[in-house]
Amino acid sequence: MTRSWHRSLLAAALSLTAGAAGLVVSTPAQAGTPQTWSFSVVGEPGDPVTAGNSYSYSSGNPTPGDEMNAWGDENQRFFGMEFWSDADNFWHLTLSAPTGEKLKPGDTYQNVGQPYSDEAGIGLDNAGWGRSCSQSTGSFTILDVSWGPFGYLERFDATFEYRCEGATGGSHGEIHIGNPPPVPALDATVSVNPTATVNSKGIATVRGTLTCTREDTLSVSGELRQQQKKAGLVTALYSASVPCTPGQEVAWSASTYPADVHLERGTAEAVTEVPIRDFVYWREFTVTDTSTITLTR
Repeated sequence: MTRSWHRSLLAAALSLTAGAAGLVVSTPAQAGTPQTWSFSVVGEPGDPVTAGNSYSYSSGNPTPGDEMNAWGDENQRFFGMEFWSDADNFWHLTLSAPTGEKLKPGDTYQNVGQPYSDEAGIGLDNAGWGRSCSQSTGSFTILDVSWGPFGYLERFDATFEYRCEGATGGSHGEIHIGNPPPVPALDATVSVNPTATVNSKGIATVRGTLTCTREDTLSVSGELRQQQKKAGLVTALYSASVPCTPGQEVAWSASTYPADVHLERGTAEAVTEVPIRDFVYWREFTVTDTSTITLTR
């Protein structure tokens, strides 16, 4: 059994979004609305990002149009936040540790620039109002962080300071993120029974078992290939939808189609695939099993 991987479209889109905000990232592993959150920033006179104003938002006291989005990455090096508000537009905050390091509780990074390179960095802007700066210095302290699989953020608490180059004022603020404890990453193991049946019309029924790490309904599909003396290579398809229970072997069966493809008794090759789309950790891959089976009446 093998696994083939490819990036999900949403994860790729989030990478582009973070890159547009000035953050060089690996694929975000978890992105979405946190269970609890708060974000505040206090501006000084002369700060171009806040225009000298102060802002505070929280899940405990939301205003119309508030939407928080936060994510980490698999290397536990980056934190990214996007916040939308009808009243105050669109905020970005990005924090990064140096290459090879992780964001950990108690870490403080001082006099860091934009998160463009392998060094630690911080970026803050209000994109909706076009308030940003290309050169800046800042600092941040990680008060608390708890990582789950693949960069999942159970908790993230940090304080930060930020000043655009040449500005007479800067800003400081806090970000707090809370999520439920991480669930297991979705994965599966598929097996195909060594014997399948074929009826008088040439339709075969393939059977097997499926186990998974998290409750979900998974698609089991495949191709049955049989080399016949008269017809040559005959190929038929099969598929089934399987409700999967963690830790249990769930039996599945599927009949071949189209109906005009006639299989016969003898050996055949079954290539079975289970696409995995994990929308908790934004992972997408395919589990594949290739088996030689015997078709009997």
